[in-house]
Amino acid sequence: MMKKEKYFYPAKFKWEDNNVLVEFIDFDNAFTFGNNFEDAYYMAQDVLFNILLETKNTLPKPTLDYMNNNVDKNEIISMVELDIYEHSKKLSKKIVNTTVTMPQWLK
Repeated sequence: MMKKEKYFYPAKFKWEDNNVLVEFIDFDNAFTFGNNFEDAYYMAQDVLFNILLETKNTLPKPTLDYMNNNVDKNEIISMVELDIYEHSKKLSKKIVNTTVTMPQWLK
């Protein structure tokens, strides 16, 4: 079982056309996007998850004074929270047995 760990890193969310672009402040070349804020936030968690898997021993300290960064009118900066254990469960391809009741003709 994976140890429960939470990480917090700030990211800039920018509304452009019909997408929300995401750029992490503390990582070079860490970008993603989504169709709306919720989708972009989930995708940001996924990028952070992959970064953590690759560079866990060399992680930079998160920028805590991120609100001092300048943003345009179509941008915000938000802290992205990642619970490693919960995100792993979402990505799991583990198969489970379940009982389903259905009409006899369907069987």
